[in-house]
This record gives sequence, C-alpha cells and structure tokens, in this order.
Amino acid sequence: MERKKLRDYLRLGTALLVVWFLLGNIGAVVGFVQKLWLILSPFILGAALAFVLNVPMSFFERKVLKGMDKKPALSRWKRPVALVMVFLLAIFIVYLVLALVIPELINTVETLVRAIPVAVQKLEAWLAQYEVQLGEWLSGKFTMPTGDELNAMLQKALNFALKGVAFSGSLIGSVYTNILDVFFTLMFVIYFLLGKERLAAQGKKLMKAYLKPERVERILHVAGLSRRTFASFITGQCLEALILGGMFFIVLSILRMPYVLLISVFIAVTALIPVVGAWMGCAVGAFLILVVNPMQALIFLAVFLIVQQLEGNLVYPRVMGNAIGLPSIWVLFAVVLGEGLLGILGMLLFIPLTSVCYQLLREDVDVKLRQKLIDPQ
Repeated sequence: MERKKLRDYLRLGTALLVVWFLLGNIGAVVGFVQKLWLILSPFILGAALAFVLNVPMSFFERKVLKGMDKKPALSRWKRPVALVMVFLLAIFIVYLVLALVIPELINTVETLVRAIPVAVQKLEAWLAQYEVQLGEWLSGKFTMPTGDELNAMLQKALNFALKGVAFSGSLIGSVYTNILDVFFTLMFVIYFLLGKERLAAQGKKLMKAYLKPERVERILHVAGLSRRTFASFITGQCLEALILGGMFFIVLSILRMPYVLLISVFIAVTALIPVVGAWMGCAVGAFLILVVNPMQALIFLAVFLIVQQLEGNLVYPRVMGNAIGLPSIWVLFAVVLGEGLLGILGMLLFIPLTSVCYQLLREDVDVKLRQKLIDPQ
C-alpha cells in the first residue's frame, strides 16, 4: 500500500512539473505545436478525407460490387475498384457543380454590371424626391478617375503582379510546398482506404498489448459509436442538401425567378453547413434577385421561409431520423461552439462529436441509475 501511494505521489509530482514547464515556456510550446501541425497536416487531412470517402466506398462494396465476392479471381480487385469509383464520383460532382455554377456566375456578373447604371439612375430619381443630388454628394467623397488614369493604374498593377510572380522565391516555394502537401494527402487517403482493416487490426493488437481488456473494450465501443454517428451524419447531411436544393429548383422554376440554377446549387452547397448554411444561400439569392426585381426578392424570401419550414419539419427529421440522436438544443449549442472554435469546419465537426459525447453520457447515467436501483426511464 505504501508503495502504491509513493507511485501515485511520483506521478502527481511529475505531472505538476510537466505543467509548470509548459506554462513557463508557453511561447515555445505554441510554436512547436504549430510546426508539428504543419508537418502532420497531410496525414490528419488524409485521415479525415478517408473517413468521409469511406462512406460511399463502403456502399459501393456492399451494394454495387457485392457480386465480385462470388468469384475469387475478382474478389481481390473489389477494394481498388470501389476506390476508383469513389474518386471518379468525387471528380464528377466537382465538375458538375463547376459546370453548372461558373456559366451562371459569369452571366450573373454581366447582368449585375449592366444593372448597376440602371439601379443608380433609379436611386437618383428616388433621392430627387427629397431634393438630394447623389452626384453632388459623391463628388465630395471621391473623384472618379478618367479612362487614361484607370488604364495607367491597371498597367502598373499588372506589371507589379507579374514581377512579383516572376521573382518571388517565397511564392515559388509556397506553391511547391502546397503541391507536395496535396500529393502526400492523396497518398494517405489511398493508403487509409485500401488498408483500413489492416490498420484497425494493428490498432487493436497494440491496445491489447498495453491496456487492460476492459479499457480496450471501452475504446472499441467509443470508436464504433463515433464511426457510426459520423457516417450517418455525413450521409444524412448530403442527402438533405440535395433534397433542399431540388425543392428550391422546382419552386423557383415554377415561379419563373431569375438565377434559378445558380441559387439552387448555392443553397444546396451551403446547406451542408448545419442550421445556418441554407440562410447563407438565402442571403445571396435575395441579393441577386433584388438587383433584377425587388418585388421578386420579397417573393423569394417568402418562398424560402415556407420551403425551409417544410424541409425542417418534414424532410430533415425523416432523412436524419435517429442518425445522431441529439436534441435540437444541443445541435444549436454544438454549432455555436464549433463556429467559435474552428469556423465552418467546427460547425460540421462538433454536431456528431457532441452527439457521441451525449450518447456516452446517457449510457453512463443509465448505468449509474441502475446501480442505485433507479429506473433510467
């Protein structure tokens, strides 16, 4: 017993010394962590992308390529074929979004440029009712450059940019580093997806060698719960975004709104961000329509509120179901906390993470109540 107490005191003293050292060298510690993050970022990003891409790859293996298991000569090619299908699907989705958005975006910019003079004229006519001259007010703020002055300014900016690109060693080094990071990230993704069972087996063997059986069982339970929760969240969120974008495309097409395709795609993409994503798409869509027709912009806002209510009360609960098992109040809490810590990435990450913590806490509470002979219901 005395020896156990001595061990505990040594551990506590060592921990206190480590904390004291870290706090006394906080600047060096932060710099080391940042450098370590830059070095390991391809590995971490590769693991995250592999986790996301594993969802469609598992679907292809279970549903699309299940016939390959019956032929031994083809079964060993099942995983590589599924991996190729996942990459082709990702490339196709990116190409489809760009092919739909870029032409519409170009047309939108051209329309906005043409609409600005008309909008200024309408604004001047409206201000004239109140004896306010927009031209006189602006002239006191700044003066517009002439055509020759504007061309000279653009030429100087272009020359400066070209010289900076041509003679900037830091820029070349940065591009080279980014290319290497992308390459290593892609390699890690491929390795994780092709060898996920082997990596899982190695992890289990390592834990069984150094940890107690009950601790290993607990870790495996948490890992399995996390995998199922994150996979369900990713699948449900993507499906919900597609449904919401499709609903807007149909409704806006029926109402003959401008920029139907651009707004629908933008809402579908931003809807991947939980809770607030669709509202970001609404703001952009309302602005685009406002430039063309203010009355249609009001109609669009009304349509958005109706469709959003239908989607939030009918579609979203059915699509997500019990995928994450998290009450609405904690979903909002997770979004606010994640946005404050990691921005948009945090909003996507903290909902399933909070769901895992919530379910683990609920399980532990139920166990404690049963031990006290209290019905957890």
